[in-house]
Amino acid sequence: MVGIVTCSSRAEARRLAKAVLDRKLAACVNILGGVESHYWWRGKLEQAKETMLFIKTTKAKARAVTKTIKAMHSYEVPEIIFVPITMGERTYLRWLRGAVKTLTVVVAMLVLSGAARADRIDDLIRQIGGTNDEERADAVEKLAQTGGARVQEQFRKMVTSSNSDLRQMGVVVLMQTSDADADVELVRARLKDDASLVRWSAALALGQSGWQEAVPWLEDVAKTDADESVRDTAADGLKKLRGGIPWLRSLPAALELASKDSRQAKDSGKQVLAYFYTGGSETCEKFEEGVLSDAEVVSAASTFVCVRVNASAQTEAAAKFDVRGAPTVLMLDKQGGELARVSGLAEKATLLARLADGRTAKMTLSEARELAAENPADVEANWRVAQAYLNDGREELADPYLRNVISHDDENHCGHTADAMFALGFCMGHRGKHGGAAYCMEHLLARWPDFKDKDKALYCLGLSQLATGQRNEGRAALERLIHECPQSSAIGSARLAIEEIKAKDLNNDKSN
Repeated sequence: MVGIVTCSSRAEARRLAKAVLDRKLAACVNILGGVESHYWWRGKLEQAKETMLFIKTTKAKARAVTKTIKAMHSYEVPEIIFVPITMGERTYLRWLRGAVKTLTVVVAMLVLSGAARADRIDDLIRQIGGTNDEERADAVEKLAQTGGARVQEQFRKMVTSSNSDLRQMGVVVLMQTSDADADVELVRARLKDDASLVRWSAALALGQSGWQEAVPWLEDVAKTDADESVRDTAADGLKKLRGGIPWLRSLPAALELASKDSRQAKDSGKQVLAYFYTGGSETCEKFEEGVLSDAEVVSAASTFVCVRVNASAQTEAAAKFDVRGAPTVLMLDKQGGELARVSGLAEKATLLARLADGRTAKMTLSEARELAAENPADVEANWRVAQAYLNDGREELADPYLRNVISHDDENHCGHTADAMFALGFCMGHRGKHGGAAYCMEHLLARWPDFKDKDKALYCLGLSQLATGQRNEGRAALERLIHECPQSSAIGSARLAIEEIKAKDLNNDKSN
């Protein structure tokens, strides 16, 4: 592969080239100055003088190159793209592969999975003790994918090993699989390691952790470390920590801090934002980089006590709050009662809306469940529970609460009935109950013709009617959508559905 990276200056290009080469992530890096770049940035056409890197590496190392560049680059969105080398002189390509094949794991993308058999773990541990660097790195990745107490103990031994390569690998994977106090201290100690690569890896891992306790540690490294690349990595980590959400590591400590704030301020206290993640998960990484690091989200989170919880390591906490996958974000009151939830790779707007819901929630989910069970006519409680289940994708559990809202507030005095009818119809459509979905949407549009999501209601109505054999009615609903909601994002899909109807009608005419 050839990695292409643009830099703000020749000095930055040289610093990045040195970092990539020092860690044996590339065989060769070319620096090309005098590049004139023209590009779109935030709606404006810009131009700049830049310096370009051409990084000769392999596909297996491309992810580690990306991690290294992103950690040290000055740009908010650096250009990091890779082009495959499909043909080349064989001797050169053999040299290229050989030059990078001694790379140990710098930043592994590890996805935790189920437990492996004990004999398989034994084989992988023996492989780590071998002399082939590639095989050792592969064994470390597979062990991290396995997870568990025995694997973590192996990583702790690596962090304290006399072999610097093992220490460097151990620092990375231990941080990804454990956030226990003792393990964090083990990694912190490696900031004073004799090997600069180990110190660099520890600084990088701590800088990406989001943990505010690492700030003073990295401040010291950024000022005093003898290696420039280690100092730069620590400085970049500090920038990320100071510009991101200030995470705690302990959920009990976060709840205690929220309660402490309330006692001192003599008010209801801060709420807790608990982010459940899985170490090394690509989905969690995308969520962290694309959503949690956004300036608006960071600002919105500042009113919460924020805690980052490793769902695979802190299984009791995950089970207690019914966290079924990662990423999951919970908004909790100071007693740990759930106020709002976001599950999966949610968009920024969705997360911001849930944060707002959490701040204004008048009751926790458990309180709402109890009130709804005691009194099905409590519209607010039923709507609160229904929203929680809908947001978590458990539509079948929301169904009875939506029906309670509809049946006990027919005139929409509480302002939830129209939304409940829409949600019920949409959920029924998802589950293939098209007759019920069409019934809900017909009544919704008849009673509230200016419903805020009218276009979505018409689209659901049209598809549900088509599914139940009401071709003319379904086509009429889709045509109404096109006519009455010209700005809707569903128009393209509606037109395609109408074209399919026309094509079927044409084929039927020909066959007749």
